[in-house]
Amino acid sequence: METIKEISHLISNLKTEKEITKLFQEIFTPDEISIISKRWRILSMLSKGETQREIAKKLKVSLCKITRGSKILKEKKSVVYKYFEKEKENESRYNA
Repeated sequence: METIKEISHLISNLKTEKEITKLFQEIFTPDEISIISKRWRILSMLSKGETQREIAKKLKVSLCKITRGSKILKEKKSVVYKYFEKEKENESRYNA
């Protein structure tokens, strides 16, 4: 857990998205980045109302991986839930 705190501290001190992207490219392999990206796509698709079966078919992933994301999005205190709720608010403001 201490290592995660170190990495979190590092990321929180970076100034730009470009720096964060570079950090990810330095510490993660292309396969690891692909896995993280796919997990984020699952969360994003769920937040937009796509069904688990639709996502499984589109991304060729197991329902277990999608169910994990679904559980995260049901937890109103999760960082991910709060992020997507804020994004929805921003979208509705721009579309109003």
